Amino acid sequence: MSFRLIVEYGDRKQRFPLVEGLNQLGSSPSCALRVIHPSVSRRHALILVQGDQVEIEDQGSRNGTRIAGRRLEVGESVPLAVGDRLALGGVSATLEEVSEKDLQAAVKFPTRTPDPVSPDPDAGAATASVGTARVFALQQLPGLLTHLTRRSGVLAMAQAVGAALFETLPCLAVDVVAADGEGILFSARHDEIEPDMVHRAVATNDRVVVTAALVHPSHARSYAPLVETGALLIQLAGDSEPMSSPLSPPEAPNPLPEPPTVVPDVRRIYADAHRVSQGDVSVLIRGASGTGKEVLARYLHAASPRRQQPFVALNCAALPRDLLESELFGIEQGVATGVASRPGKFEMASGGTLFLDEIGDMALETQARILRVLQEGEVYRLGGQEPRIADVRVVAASHRDIDAMLQDGTFRSDLYHRIADWTVLIPSLVERRADIPNLAAFFLAREVERRGLRIAGISKGAMELLETYDWPGNIRQLEREMARSALFLEKGELLESAHLQEAIRSTKPQESLSLKDRLEQVERREIRQALSQNGWNVSAAARDLKMGLSTLYRRMRELGIEQED
Repeated sequence: MSFRLIVEYGDRKQRFPLVEGLNQLGSSPSCALRVIHPSVSRRHALILVQGDQVEIEDQGSRNGTRIAGRRLEVGESVPLAVGDRLALGGVSATLEEVSEKDLQAAVKFPTRTPDPVSPDPDAGAATASVGTARVFALQQLPGLLTHLTRRSGVLAMAQAVGAALFETLPCLAVDVVAADGEGILFSARHDEIEPDMVHRAVATNDRVVVTAALVHPSHARSYAPLVETGALLIQLAGDSEPMSSPLSPPEAPNPLPEPPTVVPDVRRIYADAHRVSQGDVSVLIRGASGTGKEVLARYLHAASPRRQQPFVALNCAALPRDLLESELFGIEQGVATGVASRPGKFEMASGGTLFLDEIGDMALETQARILRVLQEGEVYRLGGQEPRIADVRVVAASHRDIDAMLQDGTFRSDLYHRIADWTVLIPSLVERRADIPNLAAFFLAREVERRGLRIAGISKGAMELLETYDWPGNIRQLEREMARSALFLEKGELLESAHLQEAIRSTKPQESLSLKDRLEQVERREIRQALSQNGWNVSAAARDLKMGLSTLYRRMRELGIEQED
């Protein structure tokens, strides 16, 4: 185990790993443990780590170092135990023990901070330029050229170029302004920009003015060609504005969801989905709740010839029958007191895609009405006499066992054959564990970006727990866990085991489990999945698992499976 000092500023915390030997603490930039607070001296205290022993020595600090209320004498060294609370002037601190794996990054996030300024104006300029040019060419240029070939237009290209320069160059700000003075097309800057330290690389043509504010004059000279390249790409985008031709629609994009999957079965699903999207067949997506069924539905729409038309989604399980039918088919004024005329989802999605989520929860009478709409291509509003066009492609989804529902008559077979030209089963997150690191990093990075926070990444200890946990709520649960954890992170920190919820922290690594524990883990996962697929209908889950109902209830109690999971 290793040690760490937790420093608290009101409701904020700063975590400092302690290295073997001396650790200087103070407000000076030269201190390894830099605590910026008015009550902390420049060189406040020394912390000595020798094996499993920790000591602290005050270095003549102005406001003192206290342990248990007693102020240390200048030069006095006393031992520290895990859990001891210190007062460093007006700042509170605690010594804690931490796993080595929580101090090591499994996933590192980019900092996007400027390169350090060299004292020599020309020192390292060529090396920096070559390295950055390589990153720009390999990571950014292919995407920019894709924008160009798709004729995305000046605005889209300006935003893409601005983002590429801002992310690649050691710059403080990037601005792209229309040359005719009609406005700003892109603008981004770091908080720490100061006017007296800015050196600009500027490129101008008849379309735009691109300006990159850099931290060093050598950088301004070295990276000027990249800024000029960006400006040229924007100009070329303007020279090849998209031409409208109903006979020649642009090539269908391939907007694969982020982050990219590394699981072959999932990649195969999206490859097949891209082929299916080019036709007009209906699709039924099956899988447990939270596996990403709507993500696949949106991909099918975005990759299809209908992508310029609406994508309309409706959760069929969220509404009672009467409200569901008015949402689907629309309603005419006067059907009920105070009801105004409004279109339904079939009308709203006309020409596009209608996503019917949890279609297995729909009443048989509503199923019959939907079947008629799909067969006739027209819809009657509730209380209406005139048909309205309903040219939609239906993508349906359900977590229920549709085959069992067909057998027991709770789902119409004629509707099934109308909506299931292509049927696909989305695997649970447990079945695609290899995607957990990518998904966790993507969700966490998105959340901290929303907060305007830069963190170091995810620790190895936390990642091991994320990869070991069963995730009964699948991808949606992982997404929410990263959103919750992000609220407890401070600038520059790693997401650690301690930031995760207790249910995840209590998961044992696979190698430490006995054979009995491993078998129980598999059984728990299979029971949860069967329950989730059947909407927590225990009788239906027992049938799928080929277990007696009383046996299933008993195993649920023994394995700690509760309804709220």
